[in-house]
Amino acid sequence: MTLVIDQLMRLNEEAPDAPLLPGRAGAEWQGLTNARAWALSGAIASWLIAQGYGPSGKVLAIPARDSPQRVALLLGALRAGAVVSNRGDAVDYGRLAAASIDAAVAERRLHIDEATIARQDGASCTRHGDFTSLEEAVTGRF
Repeated sequence: MTLVIDQLMRLNEEAPDAPLLPGRAGAEWQGLTNARAWALSGAIASWLIAQGYGPSGKVLAIPARDSPQRVALLLGALRAGAVVSNRGDAVDYGRLAAASIDAAVAERRLHIDEATIARQDGASCTRHGDFTSLEEAVTGRF
């Protein structure tokens, strides 16, 4: 099984200038290319890892409004191995997107597998292996 975070890496390599989610309308969505999503999610993941988010770490709250920023936050959380929930620490997107990418993200990938929890809602958990596509990983409520 290919994890969503590995699909994102492959899309960045194969079609960096293509829109990440081509079915979404509007200029802001067209600006979220595979390469931009890869870079933003890496920066966000680096910051989250440095702040203690990750498997068995702090839980991150993601804004509910569907936007490219929300997608970048979700993908960054997935790359960090962080658990997202509607209950958790809220973070400022601007601060996260401006973070530098470091080796911690690549190292963290070594610890994320199909069984790693990605989302939690009360007692219900969604694991990395439950997502089959990027679209599925960034849509839906938790």
